[in-house]
Amino acid sequence: MIKKTLLCLLLCSLFFTTAAASAEQPLFGPTKYEVIERYGKMNRYQAAFTVKEGLYLIKLQNGDQPRERPDILGFSVNGETLLREGAYGHDFFACVVALRKENTFELVIKDVRPTGFKRPIPTPRNVFVTVLPLSLKLSRGVFGLHAWEDLSAYADMVQKIKSPGSATLAVAAANQSNDTAVRTEAIRTLSDRKDPAALDLFLYLYRDYSDKPDVRGEAALALGGLGDKRLVPALMKGLLDPEEKIRMGSARALSFYKEEDTKEPLVSALASMDSMRRIPIVSTLASVGWRPVGTLMELAGSSDPGVADLGIELLTGSSDTRVVDYLLTSLESVGQRDVRLIISALGASKDKRAIGPLSLLAENPVRRRGAEGEIGAALAALGDPKSADLIVAMIKQAGSRETYMKLIDAYKVLTGKEYRPEPGVK
Repeated sequence: MIKKTLLCLLLCSLFFTTAAASAEQPLFGPTKYEVIERYGKMNRYQAAFTVKEGLYLIKLQNGDQPRERPDILGFSVNGETLLREGAYGHDFFACVVALRKENTFELVIKDVRPTGFKRPIPTPRNVFVTVLPLSLKLSRGVFGLHAWEDLSAYADMVQKIKSPGSATLAVAAANQSNDTAVRTEAIRTLSDRKDPAALDLFLYLYRDYSDKPDVRGEAALALGGLGDKRLVPALMKGLLDPEEKIRMGSARALSFYKEEDTKEPLVSALASMDSMRRIPIVSTLASVGWRPVGTLMELAGSSDPGVADLGIELLTGSSDTRVVDYLLTSLESVGQRDVRLIISALGASKDKRAIGPLSLLAENPVRRRGAEGEIGAALAALGDPKSADLIVAMIKQAGSRETYMKLIDAYKVLTGKEYRPEPGVK
């Protein structure tokens, strides 16, 4: 009895394995097409094949290995462009297309023309084309993949989205055949629907390092719009992305959360970076106007001077009374921080309470030493006409050409006039 059962299981296993293999049996290919004409010349391939009418899957393998990808790739079927000629970083493309009985495709591939006169030995460049039965529930479109097995995961993501309207938008967002503007608009519209079933798709697009920065940045905003706190770590990683659009999308997305949800990971991320990596993040946070005040004040109070100065820089431009109170206190107890940053931040706040403490600083030659230019600029930004005399006094005692020029500029900003030294005074 046991032997019969094992034999039955074995036969069933062989049947299903054979059936699965049959379902994936190629109807055309896989055929390898190589870049033969090199150094920017076009390689155009055409082929015909016959199938029954219906939906099919055309598999494009973008290079036998990553370094063998063509620099430029274009693909069309029966005159319909599926991939416009351009640079693509995905390893595979799944093209879900409606085919006729008689079909043709055209593949365009090439490498770029090298710069300079010396032409290096060209490396192989190639694309594989395979036509397969469509065994997954997928809508028409072209989907970029880093592993062919990801196609099943993509199909599952779309099938989770039960609303027909949302599902249509999800396919439009992922479809590589669409213009970038169409894809980002689809993400934006799907985001407005607040459909939680779209979360996995947004996360997939956001993490796809080979996709367009505009698409990934828009996907970041969509994730932020869902408000799921579990997404904060992923969005924090986006702040480190080399692409500005992805950093900005991630920063805007994080600004949708309560500060208590982002404080700890943001402080930890910024505190662990070296100064070179912090620079683009500072620029990004400033450009999107995201200032989680409590978090930044904690950074500004760090015992690490570099981190503390970063916190002051990120607070610059805020008119929040808590920030101004903090900066005024910091001006009296600078510690190892750069006092010039504190002074500049007070000037940028436009808060008139800063005029008195900055005026006292301007009147004290010892305390103001090395920061005269920033004091003058801050007083000019605050706009008190009485500060003109203080700026003039510092001009007369300027210790360097650089400081002199900063103070001259500050005087003009405040008074609207050019500074004219008194006769006999240089």
